[in-house]
Amino acid sequence: KPVDGKVFLMGEDITKSSVRDHWKKGMGYIPVDREEEGYFEDKPLWENFAMNLYWLDDYLRKGKLMDKEKICKHTEEACQIYNIKTPSINTKAGSLSGGNLQKLIVARVMEYGSDLLIANLPTRGLDVEAANFVANKLLDAKEEGVGIILISEKIDEALSLADRVAPIYEGEFPEILSREEADRDRVGAMMGGIRDEEGKN
Repeated sequence: KPVDGKVFLMGEDITKSSVRDHWKKGMGYIPVDREEEGYFEDKPLWENFAMNLYWLDDYLRKGKLMDKEKICKHTEEACQIYNIKTPSINTKAGSLSGGNLQKLIVARVMEYGSDLLIANLPTRGLDVEAANFVANKLLDAKEEGVGIILISEKIDEALSLADRVAPIYEGEFPEILSREEADRDRVGAMMGGIRDEEGKN
């Protein structure tokens, strides 16, 4: 929750809303630490995939129990679409490589159908192939009209994916730049506290 101020989604104040309410209102989240926040190590893939689905009527049987058959089918489809390499959807998620685990998390969020996606260091620790795959999925979502807030430590990644770039210096945004205004040198300078091209603080 924010330390100060308020958070609005589509004009609605969600500052004090629960995480579940955020999901139900169409906000998706790719966590910064997939190992700690993104999955249940000892649960199979299909149960991990269902983490964002258990309150949706389409995935409930008689309004109470989860429809395992439908969830498993959706999980298998997602594994194909997102190229998640696993022997079976019954495989424990803890056995996946870092890249495949991140693909599972991205698939879970994307397949839910978010209107707003917060992607917090989504390619962190991934090899080039997995990082490019995740980046392309973010671009696909953007083309489909999903609003994305990308949090990245990589200037080149931000410049290649974002329409607007907001460098952070001492917890604040010195300026929000359009993609046309942003380049590597200017963004790097602003991250170091230089607020314009002339180098003035």
